[in-house]
Amino acid sequence: MRRIWTTLCVAMAGSLSLASQTSAPAEQSARQALIEMFMGKGEYDFTKHLPNAARAALTRKGDSPETSILLRVSGAVRGLAAQGDKLEALDVGPNILVSENTNSQERVEIAVEHDSFFGQEDEIELSVHSYKNGEPEALPAIPRLTFTLKKEEDIWRVTEVTVAARVPLEDPDYLKGLRQQQDEMDESAAQMRINMIAQMETNYAANHPDTGYVCTLAALYPNTEGDPTGFASVGREESNGYRFSLSGCGGKPATKYRLMAIPIDPDSEMRAFCLDQSGTLKSAAASDSSTCFSQGKILIVTTTSVMQ
Repeated sequence: MRRIWTTLCVAMAGSLSLASQTSAPAEQSARQALIEMFMGKGEYDFTKHLPNAARAALTRKGDSPETSILLRVSGAVRGLAAQGDKLEALDVGPNILVSENTNSQERVEIAVEHDSFFGQEDEIELSVHSYKNGEPEALPAIPRLTFTLKKEEDIWRVTEVTVAARVPLEDPDYLKGLRQQQDEMDESAAQMRINMIAQMETNYAANHPDTGYVCTLAALYPNTEGDPTGFASVGREESNGYRFSLSGCGGKPATKYRLMAIPIDPDSEMRAFCLDQSGTLKSAAASDSSTCFSQGKILIVTTTSVMQ
């Protein structure tokens, strides 16, 4: 009997010990506190990870996102993360947050550059990386945020945030991506200017039926001095890395014209663009600009012609 009783006592003690081990909640890490602060859905998930002094000074009863800076910051971060249809916060690993938009094939990763723990203080440095169609997107500057957290009343609280930006000017991949973004912006500006010139050609031909279209950019808007509208730039032959030219305005009235935009830099990877009185915008490689009208890729078809 004594042996049975002893065995039962040992078993009960072991069970109680195991129960206490499994029921005790795991202590929250500084990284988990940071995730809860910015991604938690609770009303106080953001403010509870602020120091008491900051919370007392910056929050009041009845505050709303319209009146509270802190609530606006937390709401903005949550809104930014919610733009993707897939969102994952990670307690461990190289990324702390991953947001994906499957429709646009965009992905944003918040990477942990380092997580340095010193007793009751932790420093977490994060960087932002953006991807499109599986390829890295070059940002003008790579944002970095360093969060300093300290234990206060057994809760990790953010005591300091350092914001920095890194511009790796010796990284060939970064420079290539940045150049590509600039080229895309210049291409977009060139297409907008071509459409503007085409519309002004249409207006000019409608207002001058005896002349028809003209092949001089300056003639489309001769009053360039002190112009506040921005249309004065139409008279310039060069803009945003492109050279614009008009041709093919034979006859009186002229019923046709050809407009071209060719990259000024012959080594540029930007496309050439062309458009005529039909309103059909085409593109071709800069090296094949001479075949733009005959073999170019059709981008936009409009009906701007007034001369039949």
